[in-house]
Amino acid sequence: MNNSSNFLQELREKSNIVEVAARYIDLERKGNRHWAKCPIHNEKTASFTLDEDRGTYHCFGCGASGDVFSFIQEVEHCDFKDAIKMLADRAGMQVPTYSNDRNQQKKDEERRKKERLYMLMKEAAVCYWNNLRSPNGREAMEYISNRGINSVTLNVFGIGCSVGYNLLIDQLREKGFTNEELIDSGIAGEKNGRFYDFEADRLVVPIFNNSGQVIAFGGRCLVKTDFMKYKNTGETLIFKKRFELFGVHTLKKAKLTENFNKVIVVEGYMDVIALHQAGIKNVCASMGTALTIEQAKQLKYFNTNIYLCYDGDRAGQDATYKGIDVLRDVGLNVKVVTLLEGMDPDDIIKNYGVGKFKELVDSAVSPTEYKIKSTAKKHDLTVPEGQGQFAVASLDILSELATMVEREAYLPMIAELSRLSKDSLKKQLNKQADSNTGYRETKEISNTIPRNNNNFGVSLVVNKYFKAARYMLYEIFSSGALKYIKDNLTPYLDDKEHLQIYDFARELNSAGVILNIDLLLDLEGNSEAVKITNGKYDKIPAGLTDAMLADCLKSLKISYYEVKLDDLNKQYEEEPNVDEKNNILILIKECMSKIIEIKNGGSYGR
Repeated sequence: MNNSSNFLQELREKSNIVEVAARYIDLERKGNRHWAKCPIHNEKTASFTLDEDRGTYHCFGCGASGDVFSFIQEVEHCDFKDAIKMLADRAGMQVPTYSNDRNQQKKDEERRKKERLYMLMKEAAVCYWNNLRSPNGREAMEYISNRGINSVTLNVFGIGCSVGYNLLIDQLREKGFTNEELIDSGIAGEKNGRFYDFEADRLVVPIFNNSGQVIAFGGRCLVKTDFMKYKNTGETLIFKKRFELFGVHTLKKAKLTENFNKVIVVEGYMDVIALHQAGIKNVCASMGTALTIEQAKQLKYFNTNIYLCYDGDRAGQDATYKGIDVLRDVGLNVKVVTLLEGMDPDDIIKNYGVGKFKELVDSAVSPTEYKIKSTAKKHDLTVPEGQGQFAVASLDILSELATMVEREAYLPMIAELSRLSKDSLKKQLNKQADSNTGYRETKEISNTIPRNNNNFGVSLVVNKYFKAARYMLYEIFSSGALKYIKDNLTPYLDDKEHLQIYDFARELNSAGVILNIDLLLDLEGNSEAVKITNGKYDKIPAGLTDAMLADCLKSLKISYYEVKLDDLNKQYEEEPNVDEKNNILILIKECMSKIIEIKNGGSYGR
C-alpha cells in the first residue's frame, strides 16, 4: 500500500483547480483569487472564489466549499470515487487498488470488458444516428415530424433508428466486435444461430449514464403492431436499470446553466424529450414506473425537491405511492403533480401548451394530500358505508406524519370529502396509537454544532488548530468517523501533512477499505501521522467523542473564515474601483456574520 498512499496528493497536484473549473464556469482573476458565479446554487453576482495556491473553492453566497475533488462531485453530480476517476483520466493516471483481493485478475478482466462495451455502444449509437439521416430512415423521420420533435432535440438526445435486422450487426462486426460482445451488450439477439438487431425497425433513443456514456437503448415501434410498443436493452455489465435515470446528461447540463429549485420525474423518455424541447429541462425519467432507492440517491445530487409526475392510470398511481416512500427514505422533499385524466406530459404540451403543464406543476400537492384524494376516488362517498371506509383509510394515511399538529391540518379536507364532522374524525384520530413517527412533509437537515465546551481535559487555547485537526484525523482512522469524510474537511486543513492524511482516508474509504489507526503507518515521511498515531486520545472518555469532534470542527471553521476575512480586507484596501469595493464589503460582512454564527453555535459550509 505504500506505493499508492500518495496517489491523491499527486492527483491533486496535477489537477489545478482553476484549470479544472474553467471547463465549467467563466472565471475572472482579481488579485490572487479567481471569481465566478457559483455553479452550485446559481446567482447573479459572482461570490464563488477559487484559491489556486490552496486548491480550494468557497462560495460566500451558499457557503459551499471544498477542493478539486468535491468541485467535480458538485458539477458532475457524482460520488467521490467517480470524481477521482474523472480527474485521473484527465491527468493520465491509473487509480490504484488497496485490496489484496485474490480476485483482482477477475476484476481487471471485468473492467476491460466494460471498456469494450462502452466502445461498442458508442459505435452502435453512431450507426443508429446515421441510419436516421439516410434514405432508409425516411419512415422514422416522418414519425419524428408527426411527433413534433425538432432537429435540435434530435441532436441533444442522439436519436436514431434501426434499419432492418442485420445492418447494425454487420457494421459492428466490421469494426471488430465479436458475436459474444454483441450479445453481452444487449444490442443483438440470437435465434436459430442467426444474430439480429434487438431494436430492429424502431426509433432508437440512447440512454446515457451520468458520465455521458451510452449504456443502453430504448426503441419505439413506428407503427401499430402486436409486438411491444417500447423495447429497452436488458441489463448488462454496464447497464443496471435500477441505478440509471433517463435524461441525466441533459439534467446535469441544465443544473450548470439554469436556476431551478426542483427536479420533475416522469415515466418515459418521450416525456423527457417533449418537456426538454418545450424548455423544461429540470426533468428526467425513472426508467419505468418503479423508482428505486439507487435512483433516488442519484436525484439527491441534483436537488432535494422532487416532483413526481407519473401518468394518471392505475400503474402510474401505484408507482407514485411507492415512489413517495422511496424518495422520502433518502431525505428528499416530495410533491406530486396530478395530470389531466388519461394524458401524459407529452399529450398536455401538444394539446394545451407548455403553460398548462407549468400550471399543473405549480399546483403540485403534498404526498399526504395526493394519497387522501386518491383514496377518495376508490370509495363511493355518496353513501355512509363508503364515507366511513374512506375516513378510516385516510386517517391511516395521517399516521405517516410525524406530529399531531401535521395530522390535524388535514382533517378539514377529510371532513369535506367524507361529509363527516371534523370533531368525530379528531376523536378517531386520537384513538390511534401514536407509535409511528412516520415522515415529515419537509425535512430540514441541520448540521448544528454545539456550543464550545472545554470540560474535556484538553485545552484548545494553545495551538488550537493542530490539536483540533490531529484529534479529528485520529477519530476518522480509529473510530470510523466517516461523517467528516463525507462533509469534506479539506478547506479547513491548513497543514499539508494533515491534508495528505485526510486525502489518504478519503482514498481508502472510496476503495471500501475499513479504516484503522495502523494504516497511518503507511504514510512514510509524514511526521503528523506519527504524532497522531502515538497520541493519547484513547484516554478521552468515549461519551465525549461526539461533542469534542463538533468543537474541533467549530475551531477549524472559525480559523478558516478568519483567514478569508483577512484576505477580503486586503482586497478591499487594494481595490481602486468603487463598485468592486462595495461588492467586497458585502462579502466581508457575510464572512463576519458567519464567524459570529459559528461561535454562537451555528454551522456554515459543507
